[in-house]
Amino acid sequence: MKGNACLIIGNVREGEYEGLLADGVEVLLLADTKPTAKIADASHLQPVARYDFSKGYGEELRQLVAALHTEYAFTSVLNFRESYVAVSEQICQGHPALRHLQRHVSRTLDKLQQRACFNASANRDLHVTSRRATMEALLQQADALSWPCVLKPASLYSSLFVKCLHSAQDLARYALEEWPELQAYVAGKSRETSELLLEEYLSGSNHSIDCAITPDGEITTFPIVDVIAGVDIQRPDFHHFARYSPSTLQSNEEMVARCHRLARDAVAALGLRGTFAHVEFILTAAGPRILEVGARPGGSRIYVIRQAWGIAMDACYHRALSGQPLRLPETPASAFGIATPFARHNIVWQGLRHEAQIRRIAGFQQWYAWVEPGATIGPVGNGFQNYVYIEFRGADTAALRESLLQVAQIDVYGERERPAVIVVGGRDSSINWPGSAEIDVTLIQTPAQLTPYQRQHAEVLLTERLDDLAHWLPILQERHRQRPFSAIVSFNELGLMPAALAGEQLGICHNPRRSVEQSRDKLLFRQLLVDGPWALPASRVDDRAQALAFVQRHGASIIKPIAGSGSQGIYAVNNEQDLRDIPFDGNQQIEAFARGEEFSVETLSLDGEHRLLGITRKYTTGAPHYVETGHDFPAPLAPEDERLIAEAVLWLLQALGHRWGPAHTEVKLDGQRVQFIETQTRFGGDQIWEMVWGVTGVHQAAATIAAMAKTALPATPAAYQRMSIRFLNAAEGAAPQAPLPAGWLIRTSLQPEKFGRPVRCSSERHGYWLFGCQASDETAFLAALADMNVNPQFSEYSDE
Repeated sequence: MKGNACLIIGNVREGEYEGLLADGVEVLLLADTKPTAKIADASHLQPVARYDFSKGYGEELRQLVAALHTEYAFTSVLNFRESYVAVSEQICQGHPALRHLQRHVSRTLDKLQQRACFNASANRDLHVTSRRATMEALLQQADALSWPCVLKPASLYSSLFVKCLHSAQDLARYALEEWPELQAYVAGKSRETSELLLEEYLSGSNHSIDCAITPDGEITTFPIVDVIAGVDIQRPDFHHFARYSPSTLQSNEEMVARCHRLARDAVAALGLRGTFAHVEFILTAAGPRILEVGARPGGSRIYVIRQAWGIAMDACYHRALSGQPLRLPETPASAFGIATPFARHNIVWQGLRHEAQIRRIAGFQQWYAWVEPGATIGPVGNGFQNYVYIEFRGADTAALRESLLQVAQIDVYGERERPAVIVVGGRDSSINWPGSAEIDVTLIQTPAQLTPYQRQHAEVLLTERLDDLAHWLPILQERHRQRPFSAIVSFNELGLMPAALAGEQLGICHNPRRSVEQSRDKLLFRQLLVDGPWALPASRVDDRAQALAFVQRHGASIIKPIAGSGSQGIYAVNNEQDLRDIPFDGNQQIEAFARGEEFSVETLSLDGEHRLLGITRKYTTGAPHYVETGHDFPAPLAPEDERLIAEAVLWLLQALGHRWGPAHTEVKLDGQRVQFIETQTRFGGDQIWEMVWGVTGVHQAAATIAAMAKTALPATPAAYQRMSIRFLNAAEGAAPQAPLPAGWLIRTSLQPEKFGRPVRCSSERHGYWLFGCQASDETAFLAALADMNVNPQFSEYSDE
C-alpha cells in the first residue's frame, strides 16, 4: 500500500532486502550510477531512479527525493553502505518530512569525534585512548611511543589499512608500505582522507552488535555476531575472515548483557536518531571495549542474523524508522556463518581451488563469488573488499567455528600451487611478461622506483635501500617459513649483490655471490683475466701521479669507478692535461684503452648452461665520456668475428661461475683480438633487453624466473628480424624528426626538458627512437642504418 515503502540510498545487495519484501514493504532503490559488482539482482529489485552520488548532495538530488516522496510517501530512508552515510543525512535534513531520520549519522565518519563522544560517556567500556597523528610526527616521536599500538585511517571504515605496530621498525615499515597505499586509495575521493589515528591496542576477540534506533532514540539491539579476524589466522591485518552467530559468549548472560549495554551506550553517546548502527567491540581480559560505530548495518550481518536467528533486521530497520513495532520472532538459534577468505597477494581470479575439499567440511552450505573471471583480487591491505563467500551451518557454535577455521587452512586461490619468487629492484620489465601471472612475485623495491603496475601485480616490500638486508631479509625469512620461496633474483644493478646474499641466507635458488662480485668489481674482473689471452693492463688509481705513471707506461687509458656501470664517471686520458679535472675518490681504477669496434653480447644462463642470444653493435660519443648513442641488434658481423666474440664470452661466463640469468658483456673487436670492457650479470639497459626479446622471442627476465621456479612459459614468437635504437641530441626548442621511415618506427620517447643541455652520461640523454624491421625489408633497413651511422648526430655527437 502507498506509504508502506522505504527509500534505499545508493546500493543494496543480495541478502539485505529480502526481509523487507517478505514484510510487505515496497522497496524503492535510488541507485548510484557508479558501476559495482555487488548489487541486488535486477530481476528481484529494479531501481526507481538513478543518481550520480559522486556529485554529492545538491538541488538536483533534493528535487529527485522530493518527487519520489510525493509519489510513494515512503516512511523510511535506509542506507546500507558507509559511502552513503553523509549524503543520507543530507537528504533527510533537506526534506521537511524526513528530518527526523538519519540524524547525526555523519558523526560516525570521524573516528576521532567518535572517541571524544565515547570518552565522555559514563560507561568506561567506551573509554579508549586515541589521538590524531601525522606520519611525519609519528616517525619523529617513534622512540617515545608506547608499543603495541594501532594505527588506522581516521575516515575509512572496516579494517582497511589498520595495522598493529609492535615497534619503531613496524612504524617505519608502515610509512614505506601501507602509507603510500593509503594515500593512493583516498586520492580523488570526496570524503575519505589519509588522516591517521593512533590508538591503544585492544587484545582480545572481535564481536559486533547491530542496532535499530527510532527517531526518538529508542534502541533495539540484535544478537551478537562473532568475527574471526586476520590476526586470528596468522595474517598480518585485521580483515574479517569470517562472521558467525550465535556468539561464543551466548552462555554468559552477564557478559552478554554488558556487551549490549556497551552497544546502546555507544549509540546514545553519538546521539544517533532514526537510523541503524553497527557497533564493533573487542572482548578483552577486562571486559568489552568499544572499537567503532558505523551508521549502517554491518557487512553480511542482515543475512547472518536472518539465517541464525530468523530475525529480519532489514525489516526492523524500516519499522524502527517508520514508528512501527518490530517483529522479533523467538525462534531457536541455528549456528550459521560465512567465511570470506582473501588472497595473500594480488592475483587473477580463476575460480575456487580445492572446492571438493571445501565441500567436505562439516556444515558446508554453498559458495559464491562477487568477482568476474580474469579480474584482480588481493588482500584487504591493498584496498580489496570481500569477493568470495563460503557459507556454513553447525550443530553448535563451537562446531561452526571449527568449520570456518578449516577454510583458512585450504589454499582456496591456488596460491601455494604457484611458485613464489623474489625479485630485488628493477623496472616493470622485470615482472611484466607473458605468463607472469602464473608466478607469485614478491618485489623488494624503493619508494622512488615503485610504479602503479608493480603495486598491482606484485607483493611489494618497500625499503629505502635495496642493500638494506637488515630491514627486509627478516621479513622474507618469516614469509619463507610460512610459504617457501623458489628463488631470488635481480635484474637491477643495485639489487644483484643483495639478491645473492639473501639467496644464501634463505637457502633458495640464486645467482652466486662470486659471479656478482667479480663482475661488479672492475679490478677483480681484470684480475680474473690476467693469465688469459684477454688480459688488459689495469690497476687501482688514487691520484693524478699514479694515473700519469700508468699512462706513460701503457699509453691511452680509461679511468672508471671500480664498482658501477654505465658511462657515469668514465674518463679517457692520453696525457697529463687530461688528468687535470678528474676528481679522484679512492674508488677508481685505470686500465689500458682497448681499441676496436665496440659490441655487447647478450647471453642467458640457466643453471650454468650458457646461451648466446645475440651480439649488439654499439655507438658512443667517444672521448672523453663514451656515452652510448645507439645500438643495433643483431650486429651485422662476419661469421668468424661472431665466433671469436662468442668463444670469449662463453669462457668468461664459465670463469665467473655465473649460473642464473642474463649477462650483458661489453667487448671490443680489433682485428682478430677480442678485448673485454666489462660484464654485468643482468640484461642490457638502453632497451637492449627489448630488442633481444623482439628479435629472438626470449624475454630474459621471464626465462630466468620461469627456469628458477621450474615452470613453463608460453612461447613468444619473434616480432622483428632486426631492431635498432638511436639516442638523440636535440637543440633547445627543437622538434626532432625520426631519422628512419615511420614504417620502421616502433616507439618515440623524448625528454624535451633536456633539449639543448650537454650529454656527459647516459642519464642526460634527450630521448630515443626505437626501430624494427621484418625479414622482407632487412636489406633496406641495413642500408638505412649504414647511411644514418655516418651522420655525427647519431654516432659521435658532441657531449661538451
